[in-house]
Amino acid sequence: MEYDGNVVGPRLRELRKNKKLTLDEVSELTGLSISTLNQLEQGGRRMSLSSLYALMDAYRCDANTLLNISVNETDSEIEVQLNKLSSYKKEKCKEAIGQLLRVLLENGGQNSA
Repeated sequence: MEYDGNVVGPRLRELRKNKKLTLDEVSELTGLSISTLNQLEQGGRRMSLSSLYALMDAYRCDANTLLNISVNETDSEIEVQLNKLSSYKKEKCKEAIGQLLRVLLENGGQNSA
């Protein structure tokens, strides 16, 4: 898959506006200049890996969400592994993962390491 600024840029702007953040606030959160953020949102600049991680932290989302990449759930590694289990074990694992995610989110959803 090739990076497309015309897809990613509007997505970045949408995420920022959904979080009710200004470019200045995102700049503070990420360490990226307002000029860089503006260029990324306009699709005129390719995103570096460090920018990707900084924006993922700022918007609290994964790379697929940030880059506007739709993921087929059945193709994810977790789904592949879960599909190897019986339906009972699969449901129990999904419940356990759901509980783990709730605990992580209750604790602010931030990295502690």
